[in-house]
Amino acid sequence: MVNSHYVPMQTLRRFGNKLCVFNVRTGKYFENINIDKLFSEKGFYTSEIEDKLNKRIESQFGNLFANKLMKCEKTVELSRDELYLIKKFLLISVIRSLGNEEFMQKEKHFYEGLQSHWLEFAKEKGVSKEEALKNMPQAPFVEKVIDGESSYDYWMRTLNVILDSDGTPQDILKHPDKTYPAHRWAEVVNNGYVAFWDSNYERDEFIVTDIGMTSENEKGWNGVTVHNKKKTDFLNDLLMNEKDDIMKINIYRNMHMHRNFSENFMMFPISAKRMIVEIDPFYKFRIAFKDRYKMPALDELTEMVNEELFYPNENKYVLPQDGLEGPKYHPDDKYIYKIKKLTSKETRYCNELFLDRINTYVGFSSLNKVVGSLIKYKNSNSYPFIPRVDYTELYELVNERYQANINLATIQKLR
Repeated sequence: MVNSHYVPMQTLRRFGNKLCVFNVRTGKYFENINIDKLFSEKGFYTSEIEDKLNKRIESQFGNLFANKLMKCEKTVELSRDELYLIKKFLLISVIRSLGNEEFMQKEKHFYEGLQSHWLEFAKEKGVSKEEALKNMPQAPFVEKVIDGESSYDYWMRTLNVILDSDGTPQDILKHPDKTYPAHRWAEVVNNGYVAFWDSNYERDEFIVTDIGMTSENEKGWNGVTVHNKKKTDFLNDLLMNEKDDIMKINIYRNMHMHRNFSENFMMFPISAKRMIVEIDPFYKFRIAFKDRYKMPALDELTEMVNEELFYPNENKYVLPQDGLEGPKYHPDDKYIYKIKKLTSKETRYCNELFLDRINTYVGFSSLNKVVGSLIKYKNSNSYPFIPRVDYTELYELVNERYQANINLATIQKLR
């Protein structure tokens, strides 16, 4: 069996040739482990998918990764094809992270769950059953049923569909074996907008996990995260009260783009210092029409309250844009991204999100580069909060190695 890396080697190399890793299931910590032994498993993919991953995404993305994404210091300029390639890479990264029986079964029955939720919501709002059924969200296609297909087979089919396509929902719809998660997540990734965030503080670096990505959900009224309720309710209210037909089109378009995006943003580390971020399209709408509407404040929605982080990229379109039918694309369009710099506090918060979403392994270039993040995660999950992931043994190691420095830093802060 082939030893398959579920976190790409090109990413791991940007953390170092050897990494420190912690196993959250056993509580064991290891240092200076060669990366070709990490974040991999024999038989993780079928041989067909392993071959396609290498030929249809990783080799092309590796080129862009080495020659542009990791060389740029202030801005990244992408062609349309390069942007498609990044989106496809992110889509594959999301589907990789869903690769277990529980998640794939949930994804397979996503639209059934959505319809049940809709009927309950309509009943609460006093909507008649007839009206609710008429407006109930529908699956975009009838999924092919394959006798005897296991959850693993379904996952491999989903990856295969994406790898056979250009990663857009439109192209995925043409595939005879298309699956709901392939199409749904293609909509999410393609409707979101890309950003590049760098850790700007010398002593803090990003964490890499066996899931390979993480996300932030919207803050609820009580600080507990929810799935886009505030943003969705805000857009619904705008649509109901808006009189201008052109603005109604803009609002409805954003509602459509935003509907499957259950997070504020998704983060994909590509090195110890750089991440690609996919941001909910609502935030682009929020910035574009901030002078027309009283928009929700960032601190009502997210812990990342730096407005600059959400500024969208600059577009240089070849074709004239009228703004009503959506962008008119051309292969020579240019997409220019200013690389955003995170403060130490912001980097540590991002790492908290990574630490909170993990199956078995978390890795980093060195322990001293993530001490601040570990302490922040521990403090954020102190009583009465119960942490989703137990890092007790790692906290003990940090305490043993760094306690003197931590105490000194605390004293200086109090002064």
